[in-house]
Amino acid sequence: MAMLSHIRRRTPTWMNESQHRLSQNWEQFRIIRFPPGFHTREPDGECMVMMDADLAGCISSATKGRLDDRRSKILHSRIARLGEILPLIRDDENATNYFTVLHETAILAAEVDGGRHA
Repeated sequence: MAMLSHIRRRTPTWMNESQHRLSQNWEQFRIIRFPPGFHTREPDGECMVMMDADLAGCISSATKGRLDDRRSKILHSRIARLGEILPLIRDDENATNYFTVLHETAILAAEVDGGRHA
């Protein structure tokens, strides 16, 4: 039993790579400007400013550690909702780029967080 105390729990390689990608994506996303016109545009009744704020908060938290249950639920529900909205904003290239990167980064955050819960 004493020997077991010396065995470290190692983080799987895929997890380290995912965490690194998440950090890189998050840093790249943070320099993209919020799309003009989407401060007031609400596709399918969805406030995109709140969508951005909700997901950005969850992603930022996921870069620092495991999400609590509330943030995890928010992250997953907002990922699903943004997935529904993306096809509705294809008429604006800047918005499509911005929210696609946000969506992809959020999915990566969920993947990393899921690995931490396993």
